[in-house]
Amino acid sequence: MFGGQSGSYELETSFNNETWSYDAAANTWTQMKPASAPSNRSCDGSAYDAESDRVILFGGLAYNIFGLTDTWAYDYNTDTWKEMAQGPVNHLGARLAYDAESDRIILFGGLKMETFRYVNETWAFDFNANTWTEMKPQKSPPGRNFQAMAYDSKADRVLTWGCFDENGEKPVDESMWAYDFNTNTWTEMKPDIGDYPAGRDFTQMVYDAKSDRTVLYGGTLGGTETWAFDYNTNTWIKLDPAVNPGGIEEHSMVYSNSADRVILFGGFLNGTENPSGETWTYDFNSNTWTNVTPKP
Repeated sequence: MFGGQSGSYELETSFNNETWSYDAAANTWTQMKPASAPSNRSCDGSAYDAESDRVILFGGLAYNIFGLTDTWAYDYNTDTWKEMAQGPVNHLGARLAYDAESDRIILFGGLKMETFRYVNETWAFDFNANTWTEMKPQKSPPGRNFQAMAYDSKADRVLTWGCFDENGEKPVDESMWAYDFNTNTWTEMKPDIGDYPAGRDFTQMVYDAKSDRTVLYGGTLGGTETWAFDYNTNTWIKLDPAVNPGGIEEHSMVYSNSADRVILFGGFLNGTENPSGETWTYDFNSNTWTNVTPKP
């Protein structure tokens, strides 16, 4: 985990450039101490590149800087950050996911601050070649930012969902969109008849490989809802666990294959700039959220 925001973006002290690692088996957070690191920021996009064994970080928001364009790679084994090629401009809030089959970091969306309008560009980052490539598919989802995005490894598709329009009044759409790098195509998966989550902003979803479901939690107006998306049937299921992390947005989520758990950290309490410091895990098999926040 890198950086973050602990208060209003108008305060320089709200931003940091700390690097932390979480050990799910030991339930411990450890602050790493790299010799150099990216600048203080929040709202960056990040994803784990399994082939190169690097965490890739792009862009974000810094004090008085809207829309950073730098790319960094973190090596846990040597505790080092390395600056990589500059990424695309005007993509504040773009989301990233690692396509394991194609060995590419896929980026979609973002906000162009000059016009306050979303972009709907698709980019791919190749760590080995250290290059960003704009993919320019014939059809793309409507522009958006701070949406949910994850890679379904069984289906070999990058999935993106959510976000309100630029006025914050209504969802951009309520469809799941699936991207196939091999054919460079986006496919809109409109909700089938049945229950599905209402559109929302600042949410997160991750792919649970063992259950073959994409799990979504929280977000602006998302309340305390937990949902699971099945790509194979194009259906959503509302899970309603008895306990949950509460109403949060702008949180972080990952899936640990070894622990078979979704891991959630932080976020702002809905409608406030009060950050949560809690760590939660979600077990799809038992449909339970557990607060595992380590004691000081």
